[in-house]
Amino acid sequence: MKDRFPTIASIVILTALVIGTWFAAEYTQRAVDLDAPAKQTHEPDSWGKVMIMLRTDENGLPVSRIEGQYMEHFPDDDSYDIIDPRAMSIKPGQPTLVGTSQMATVLDEGNRIVMKNDALVMRLATEQTDPLNVSSQEITLLMDEDVAFTDLPALAIRERSTLKGVGMRYDNKTGELKVYEATEVEIAPRADKPTQDTETETVR
Repeated sequence: MKDRFPTIASIVILTALVIGTWFAAEYTQRAVDLDAPAKQTHEPDSWGKVMIMLRTDENGLPVSRIEGQYMEHFPDDDSYDIIDPRAMSIKPGQPTLVGTSQMATVLDEGNRIVMKNDALVMRLATEQTDPLNVSSQEITLLMDEDVAFTDLPALAIRERSTLKGVGMRYDNKTGELKVYEATEVEIAPRADKPTQDTETETVR
């Protein structure tokens, strides 16, 4: 019996410690008001003036650029709001595409740029292509795909030809301009191309 006494005493002490620890933890949780998890709101965590964001391909060559007068970064969705933005797609072998507006939201690490308020996307002229302007209140640029699109009323102008519609999508790789709902079309005749009056046209 004497040999068992230390073992029994140890078990009793350990049991008392476990019970005491459990009661202490319960008392602490009830006595201390735990703060609710902080809600992540859409608020900026940094800002800057006269910013330039440059994206490159796997070879280090620049493929797109966006600049603006003022920028705010939002950590909840890792987006940027830019005042007076100017976005450029400068992929080798393709026409340069330039987008401007009063403000823009940059998402997906610079791949998706939503141009807002007086948005204008311009395809600059080359030896093979005419200049093309597409304007709307909001135009989204997908820089990796080299595509510009809007679901709002838009106006496309190429030289003396104009095309108004609701919803447009321009693919800079193929030169194809799609209009979802054409409302007014005025296509001036060209010497090297017969007149077309369609809702899908390649605008080279």
